[in-house]
Amino acid sequence: MQLLKDSGKYNFRKNYYLAILNGIFYNISYAFMGGTTVLPLFISTITNSRIFVGLVTTIETASWPLPQIFAASMVEHKKTKKSLYIVMAVLRSISLLMIFLFIVIFAKIEKSLFLGCFIILFSVYSLAGGISGIPFMDIIGKIFPSHKRGTLWAWRMSIGGSFGVLAGFVVRYIIKKIEYPLNFGILFLIATFFISLGFIAFSLMNEPISKGESGERKKFTVFIGQGIKSLKKDNNFKNLFFLRIFLGINAMAIPFYILFIKEQQPFEISSVGLFVSAQTFGAIISNLLWGNLSKYKGNHSVLRVTAIISILPPSLIMISHFFPPNLCFALVIFIFLGITIQGTWLGFPNALLDIAPDKKRPTYVGFMNTMIAPALFLPIVGGILIDKYSFYIVFIISFLASIFAFFFSMKFNTERGNI
Repeated sequence: MQLLKDSGKYNFRKNYYLAILNGIFYNISYAFMGGTTVLPLFISTITNSRIFVGLVTTIETASWPLPQIFAASMVEHKKTKKSLYIVMAVLRSISLLMIFLFIVIFAKIEKSLFLGCFIILFSVYSLAGGISGIPFMDIIGKIFPSHKRGTLWAWRMSIGGSFGVLAGFVVRYIIKKIEYPLNFGILFLIATFFISLGFIAFSLMNEPISKGESGERKKFTVFIGQGIKSLKKDNNFKNLFFLRIFLGINAMAIPFYILFIKEQQPFEISSVGLFVSAQTFGAIISNLLWGNLSKYKGNHSVLRVTAIISILPPSLIMISHFFPPNLCFALVIFIFLGITIQGTWLGFPNALLDIAPDKKRPTYVGFMNTMIAPALFLPIVGGILIDKYSFYIVFIISFLASIFAFFFSMKFNTERGNI
């Protein structure tokens, strides 16, 4: 009996450390190809259209939740889900590696064709990530209780983010010292290496066998019906849905902060590394707050404070024209962006796992994430609004969305629904 107990503790510790390693490597990878810094600047070197900047950022953010309802219907009945994760992880690594090879080999072809091919490869990478999100979240939910998940996410980001700050300076060096477009190609290659290490770490985790699954796959229409029923009857599910929608509307402005600042105070393109470091630093220092709030006050408190802080970036960027161009002021905005993004990343999935019944976890996660996906397409709309009017209309919408997000965060708590 003692042997079984010790074995359980060993497996838990092993899974805990591997989950942390997964997050560390993912965050390092993200620093080299981040959607708020490196990616928008890379696209801006190919095209002057802000619509395409918004499109690529949208692909990155919306491809995570969009396919999850389909993935959930495929795996909810299965007792283990890790095999789907592994297949998608391999596909993601291959897609990023092909982007590197494409940049190196085909960079001199016509820009429109180059952009189209890049978008296809990046879409495959992002969609595979969305599909892998269902087994990832289900395994995390099965292995780690709520009071452990907050500190787990905090460790993942604190350590990974610390390396991410250093990565920002590496990004600056590579972009400055290596000829374009090879400099961006190398950034994608480094990202491929670290994200592959992250996938390997997660694949080595011991997944418990789920209890109660029938072994039969439900019809997709039945699956959708259950999700709609849950949204109607579970008030927490409904409030979390609207809270996440408005945080998504707030995030529509994210890819345009770096472009707005670049127009207001021209800087060398290599300086993007400083913004990477500033955003990552904000995420790191916020983990002290998010980890303690999650552990002692609950994940609903994380989302409430996140909604409040999300007001700051659009507010600061709108008043920035009253002051002379100042790099430090701009970096502060990115610190608050890092805090907001990290609060959303940590608070929302944990809160969703808190309220989801064990047997319906894939339904809750998949349905919720797919239903909020339309809001994540808004950076495309933001690009259109900026091209047609100005940056300020997007920042105003972002500001108002934060107010509504805070309203719904006050109505939400982390008690489980009764469905």
